[in-house]
Amino acid sequence: SHKHNNGQPVWFTLGILEVLKGWDQGLKGMCVGEKRKLTVPPALGYGKEGKGKIPPESTLIFNIDLLEIRNGPRSHESFQEMDLNDDWRLSKHEVKVYLQKEFEKHGAVVNESHHDALVEDIFDKEDEDKDGFISAREFTYVHDEL
Repeated sequence: SHKHNNGQPVWFTLGILEVLKGWDQGLKGMCVGEKRKLTVPPALGYGKEGKGKIPPESTLIFNIDLLEIRNGPRSHESFQEMDLNDDWRLSKHEVKVYLQKEFEKHGAVVNESHHDALVEDIFDKEDEDKDGFISAREFTYVHDEL
C-alpha cells in the first residue's frame, strides 16, 4: 500500500504471480483513475501460513487507486535494452539503472532506497536459480500458474 511504501506508488505486473492471487484476479478490468475496494479471502491471500504481522487465515482489505497501466509483455528487445554489457544476463545494477531511467522518463521522483527495495523484490521473484542474475530465459519466461 501507499502508506507502507514511503508514499510511493506500488508497481507490479498482473498475471505472473508477482502479487497476491487475489490482486491478480480482483484488479482485472480496472481502469486508470478507478478506485476499488478489494477484499481478498485467505485462499487468495496469505492462506494458512500468514505473512509477517498478518495472521494465518486473514481476510485482507485493500483500497486501490489505479494510477497508470502499461503493457506488460516482456520481450527480448526490452531485455537487450536493460542488458548494458550484452552478456545475456541482468545484474542488479543494470535493473536499477533501467528502473531509474523509467521513473525519470515518467516524471516520478527517484528514491534510492525505494529503487533498492524494488530491485531486491524483482530478483527475489525473477532470479529462479538464485545466481544473482536474471537470465534472458528467466526474464521472458511466461508464468502459467494461474
